[in-house]
Amino acid sequence: MTRSNINLRQYVQPFVVGATLISLFFSVCGLILTAPPVYRGLGDFRQLYAAGYMVRTGQAAQLHDFAASDAVQDQVVGPAEGALPFNHLAVESLLYAPLTFLNYRAAYIAFLALNVALLVFACKLLLPYLMPLAEIWKFLPAAIFAAFLPVTLALAQGQDSILLLALLIAALRAFDRGTDLTAGILVGLTLFKFQYGLPVALLFLIWRRWRFLLGFAASAAAMVGTSLVLTGINGFFAYLHSLTEMSSSFSSTYGLRYGIHPNLMPNLRGLVQALALGPTPTAFHITAVLSLLVLIWAATRRPSLPLAVLAAILVSYHHLITDTTMVILPAALALTASLSSATNSRKDAVVALAALIFLVPALLLLAGVRFYLLAIPMLALCIVWDGFYSLPLATQPIIKDPSHN
Repeated sequence: MTRSNINLRQYVQPFVVGATLISLFFSVCGLILTAPPVYRGLGDFRQLYAAGYMVRTGQAAQLHDFAASDAVQDQVVGPAEGALPFNHLAVESLLYAPLTFLNYRAAYIAFLALNVALLVFACKLLLPYLMPLAEIWKFLPAAIFAAFLPVTLALAQGQDSILLLALLIAALRAFDRGTDLTAGILVGLTLFKFQYGLPVALLFLIWRRWRFLLGFAASAAAMVGTSLVLTGINGFFAYLHSLTEMSSSFSSTYGLRYGIHPNLMPNLRGLVQALALGPTPTAFHITAVLSLLVLIWAATRRPSLPLAVLAAILVSYHHLITDTTMVILPAALALTASLSSATNSRKDAVVALAALIFLVPALLLLAGVRFYLLAIPMLALCIVWDGFYSLPLATQPIIKDPSHN
């Protein structure tokens, strides 16, 4: 460890440890407050479990029928006001079908255990990139995962956000090894929430990474094809219709039906609609323009999967605080790269923005759950960070000596 690193550790470690413990405290509080209602059938896992049950019992064609879904939820989970429909690509329901051999509460515990295992797997995959953080505090790389409020909420709600994160980190490892095809396949598998995978694919199209796109297209075709087989044409069109109600045709009525609250969305849509005091046509057009500008800006950078993920989160039409677990990928790498690099004009800004992204969710929880404000440091990070980071030795691409054939 160099003298500069020793000095950095000496002065920064107390702040880092203190901030981590505070974030961990709020995360534990979030888990304690959120998990019990979900365990009783009053959370996100409710509709996911019911979707798995519908597929297992031959009712897949009605997956996106609100009335049918509501009736099944009441049957297999229990009556509840404000039950939400299943609004993901139908193929995801296959993940939950085996869990429905258990009763709801046992299935919730089993899926929680699976999510914890996925989180540990994701942490181990990203760990080689985060070793400079361990020089500040040896537990900091793990704390980024464990003390991040969106991770806790994803675990408590029984959401699929941890799976998204694991797939994207695995795709990063493949991309940095030069296996673009595998990286594209893995990103394509995230299309059960396609609002993230499609912007990433668009950027890689602009960057002309053809093997990535080939892999993405292959897994995307499998995901969409499987969904069509499950629901049939009519069921698939019902799903497409629901997407318009959640996005371009959004209203307060549809917000209640689908449980959509833009002020809880840490993306451009949430930020603009909160500032515009509602889903007005003006807010919709401003969001569209800003989203286009973010994609254009990202497209002018060198190809970077973390940067593409950050841009995809910002421009996503539908985003939950639980899905903000994905921001660990770009924010942690930006933070690590800045701490590892020589001093430059952007270094301090990147460190501050990455730290804000990790700490702000817990603070916003106390400030009336204004999660839309998290979009501000995310947008700023997208602008000031050029997408570069140091590759761990294990993922360094092999460069052949041009003097040898």
